[in-house]
Amino acid sequence: MGLLANLLTLHRVDAQVRALRSRVDNAKIFFNAQEKQLALLERQRVDLETQLKQLKAVVHSLETDQAAAQERIDKLRSELNMSTNDKQYKAILNELKVLENQKDETVKRAVEEMSRIDETQKRIELHAATTAERAKVRELAKAKLDECMKDVGERLSELESERERAADLIPDRERKIFDRVAEETEGEAMADVTIVSLRHREFACGACNIEVPFETYAKLSSAADAVVQCKACTRILYLSEETRGASNEEKSAEKPKKTRATASAAASSGGDLDPNSPEAIARDKAKFEKTRKL
Repeated sequence: MGLLANLLTLHRVDAQVRALRSRVDNAKIFFNAQEKQLALLERQRVDLETQLKQLKAVVHSLETDQAAAQERIDKLRSELNMSTNDKQYKAILNELKVLENQKDETVKRAVEEMSRIDETQKRIELHAATTAERAKVRELAKAKLDECMKDVGERLSELESERERAADLIPDRERKIFDRVAEETEGEAMADVTIVSLRHREFACGACNIEVPFETYAKLSSAADAVVQCKACTRILYLSEETRGASNEEKSAEKPKKTRATASAAASSGGDLDPNSPEAIARDKAKFEKTRKL
């Protein structure tokens, strides 16, 4: 097999490998996305749990302050009842007012923080439900990935081995070109040259439809094992059997036309003909009739 034939074999096998890899890769991407989502949900759960602990600590501190203030208030009330002069009475009364205000503010803050605790607990419950649903999706993704690996794993391994064997038949330079173009075009490394008009020598790349010079077509037609790339999309060009067949049919159709045209020209010019040929006999007969009329 020639170089282009080997490249086409590699191209076909490479396309199959990429198709199977794509199935596996898509399944892996979906599974990894679910893993990331679960990891994010876990971090969010930890943050919510931390917030809840902090809120509970704040409420506990406020309750402690409230209890201490209440204890001080009770003590001051006892001292107020036992006060012996007006000055002492007013001092205790002022301190009581300050403590009462502080106590009311502490109670208000404690109520607000307890409300935040209730909201955080609801968020944790909703988050737990979301995590459970995401875990189910993750299990489905894992099952799909396992099924995909089971379905295509053995076939993919066979095709990868076949691709290596096909690649070994191609020289390093041409193989590097193929690999680079295949990566750039997502596996579409080769393109057939299509005939736009053979009579007018018009050809195009089968992938990007950009014009291909006649010299390129002629080079490929001569079965030369040279890697010729499209100047626009860089794909490796080749002539398919269908294109070669169409070219041969058009060339064959042109030959009878040329033969008939040549014969007609010879007849009109009176060129040498075989005296015994039907054309010569018909010509002589026409001349005889013409002479007799004269």
